[in-house]
Amino acid sequence: MSNISNTATDLLGQSLTANEEQLLAAYRELKRLAAISDLPPCAARAVRKALACMWQAVNDLDLEFEQLYDLGV
Repeated sequence: MSNISNTATDLLGQSLTANEEQLLAAYRELKRLAAISDLPPCAARAVRKALACMWQAVNDLDLEFEQLYDLGV
């Protein structure tokens, strides 16, 4: 997966597993979708809800840390 992580490590410097790379890819895809301004309202809400759930996973796994307020999450 070429677009997953620049360093392929978590925030603690440990190498990502294949599962962690897939989780991070899903999280980043949801972030991309959440940034689209013309999604139908039901889709926009569902994407933001899913993104909030995935944020919890990537945060707990130390894969990425950030706040998503600018995306409405």
